[in-house]
Amino acid sequence: METAPHAELGREDRPIAAGTDPRDTRDRLIEAISAHGPITAKDLAARFSITSAAVRRHLAALEAEGIIQEHAQPVGPRGRGRPSKSFVLAPAAHESLGSEYDQLARLAVEELMALGGDGAVHRLAERRVQPWIRDLAARIRAAQESGRTVDASARVQLLAQMLTEMGYATTARPVTVPLPAASGRPGGGTRTLRTAQLVQGHCPIKDIAAEHSELCEVETQAISQMLGVPVQRLATLAGGAHACTTHIPLTEGRTS
Repeated sequence: METAPHAELGREDRPIAAGTDPRDTRDRLIEAISAHGPITAKDLAARFSITSAAVRRHLAALEAEGIIQEHAQPVGPRGRGRPSKSFVLAPAAHESLGSEYDQLARLAVEELMALGGDGAVHRLAERRVQPWIRDLAARIRAAQESGRTVDASARVQLLAQMLTEMGYATTARPVTVPLPAASGRPGGGTRTLRTAQLVQGHCPIKDIAAEHSELCEVETQAISQMLGVPVQRLATLAGGAHACTTHIPLTEGRTS
């Protein structure tokens, strides 16, 4: 499987101007690592049009404070030299990005269960995603009315943008999967499966979702409904991963 780990189907980040408050630079780097991680210092420097040395100074400080951590590289074939270090948000940093209403929300869910049983949480989860479904449908209609072609990739892009606006730090990353050529067909050629990974770098309800998996399950079902394709949730922040990752099939193509 070949991935484009830092490609985004959404907007590009604005360059950081000279003389920018270091605290603003720091906050924007944290936001970028949350949304695009695992990401290298080189990629961050290119994204914000600042020097690699400046980025590394910020990364060293953020790592020392426990806000970011080095991402473990998967074991695989290695070329010459050492692979570049890449970073993701540390688990403790997600707590600082959370809401002070977390405890109140947890108490509310517990009270809901006491009154309505386990099924009440599932019903709550379904009500939570209904506005998402309506919002994305409205965005798709608006795009189509403006003359844009809204194919499968565009739907994923619109969903990523919507979730980011809701605080989920979401990116859509294209993935190409090579498939064996169809047997018995003259001319051969390889087939490729175009897919995408929807990566949510932050989850405002992570702690509650860790205790009530229905929230993640219904969210996954809603993503499938909104995009009109079967999707697969590969990892979740609530389950201990550095991001919520959802595999989304797009179209199957053929190359010679």
